[in-house]
Amino acid sequence: MERKSFIQNLREKHPHIRTHEEDDWDWWIKGKEMLSNGNIDNAKKIFEELIVAEPEHHDGYEGLAEVYYELGEKDTALFCINQAYEIAMGFYKEDTLDIEVL
Repeated sequence: MERKSFIQNLREKHPHIRTHEEDDWDWWIKGKEMLSNGNIDNAKKIFEELIVAEPEHHDGYEGLAEVYYELGEKDTALFCINQAYEIAMGFYKEDTLDIEVL
C-alpha cells in the first residue's frame, strides 16, 4: 500500500472533507478521547477525516494506527505508524518539528 492510494481511498470514503479547508484543530483530541472511551468506530472516522483534511501531517496517521492496533489489524496499524514517522521525520529534517511532537 502506498500513501497516495491510501489517501485517495479515504477521500472517496469522506467526500465532504476538503483538504486544508477544515477547522480540524481539535479533531486529534476528539479522536483520542473517543479511542480512550472505547468508541473505536467514531475515533476511526475522526482520524480518517483528519488525514483527508491534513494529509501531510502525522497526527491522523498516528491516531489511525492506534485504532487499527485496537482492532487487531496489525499490518494496517504498522502502515499508518510508518506514515506518521515518515511525515514527522520530514518535519524534523526541515527543522519544523514542534517540540511537543517529540
